[in-house]
Amino acid sequence: MPLNVLELMARSGAPAIESLGSKIGPSIGDARTGLNVLIYIIIILLVIAVFFVIAFIYRNTISRRPQTTLREDYRKEAEDYERTGRFVSAAAIYESQLKEKKKAAELYEKGSDYRRAAILYDLLGMSDKAKEMYQKDGDIESAAEVAVFEGNYEDAAKLYDSAGKKIDAAMLLEKAGRRLAAVRAYREAGEYKKAAQLLEDEGLFKEAAEMFGISLGDKNVEDSIDDFYVYALKLERAGEAQTALGVFIAIDRVNPLYRDVKEKLASLAPSPPKEEDPGSRTLLRSFIRNGKIEPRHALKLWVPILKALQEAYKTGKAFGSLSPDTIAVDPHSNISFLSRTVSSVYASPESLKGFTPDACSDIYSAGVILYEMLMGNLDGLGLTRITDAVEDVPEWLDEIALRCVRKVREDRYQSIELIFSDIKALSREKKSSGTTQEELGK
Repeated sequence: MPLNVLELMARSGAPAIESLGSKIGPSIGDARTGLNVLIYIIIILLVIAVFFVIAFIYRNTISRRPQTTLREDYRKEAEDYERTGRFVSAAAIYESQLKEKKKAAELYEKGSDYRRAAILYDLLGMSDKAKEMYQKDGDIESAAEVAVFEGNYEDAAKLYDSAGKKIDAAMLLEKAGRRLAAVRAYREAGEYKKAAQLLEDEGLFKEAAEMFGISLGDKNVEDSIDDFYVYALKLERAGEAQTALGVFIAIDRVNPLYRDVKEKLASLAPSPPKEEDPGSRTLLRSFIRNGKIEPRHALKLWVPILKALQEAYKTGKAFGSLSPDTIAVDPHSNISFLSRTVSSVYASPESLKGFTPDACSDIYSAGVILYEMLMGNLDGLGLTRITDAVEDVPEWLDEIALRCVRKVREDRYQSIELIFSDIKALSREKKSSGTTQEELGK
């Protein structure tokens, strides 16, 4: 039987075989180790892959079920609240858990929680509903802010106006191009200068001057000379030269060097009046320059002046420029009025502020004239009683004169008829003057 190769090799030399075995053995071991490592790596990768597959399946199947069930539970709870009339509680779940803002807003509204409803409607861009909710909540300013944000300035102005925010309303009306409406709002807010500026921008110069005059209020020229100067310029621009002249005269008395007042006076003042008027008429100024007039004679001159005014009113207008320099008296005590510029001292406070003269304004001017006739001058006008300076003036006549020259027009006589009524009543009660009703022309 033939020997195999190994036996032959063994017989031929054992050391060679042993040497060969020692070389083959380590190589086989290394191969097995590498194979094991590779197997381990494959197993690890398989485990990782299986983990992600299981996680994916879990997320999309098993884990979704609890989440879906929880949302359904919230909805069921909200529906139960809504069904039982607990709208605000239901709305809170729709808002925070179910993220259904419109439904939540509707339920807040239904539950009268208007503020939270307004906030949600505003977030949803439902401006009209948001404004409605803010108004129901009493927060008019927030409603107006929503209107401003959406560019609806007129709507916002109405809301601010209803909230008493007149200036904000006026500014928005101005921004919306509604200038005359803005004027009314500024006036109601007491911002007369702003209102005057808008009127002037619209070409309404007379109205602008009148509005600016209101802004002067109880101010006096000495403390507010700049404002009175601006006022006079506005009057001049409005064609109210006579009233403007009166204001410039008042400024000149306070500060003769103020700006261009002297030039204004020169350009606006008419030629000096003559003392004697054609037709044998004499200016009332001539009587006063001779000194104070006795009460009986002063009244005889004053009453015809009032009657002449009554006749003028039948034409439908007030005279508006009374002074001793514009009243002429003929030998029969008939009165006529001259068209001349008068000093501002005879003008009523409201006339100096640009208001159109009326009967009440004329009564003020007539009262100043009576005061001057009885006193001989205008010192202490409105402050000093005539009876404190002149002995023979009856108290009742002093009371009538002082009531005529009150600064607040509502405190004056409102008609000449009321003056005549008081003259009759008071002269009967206090007959110290000796004036009879015949002397009054009644």
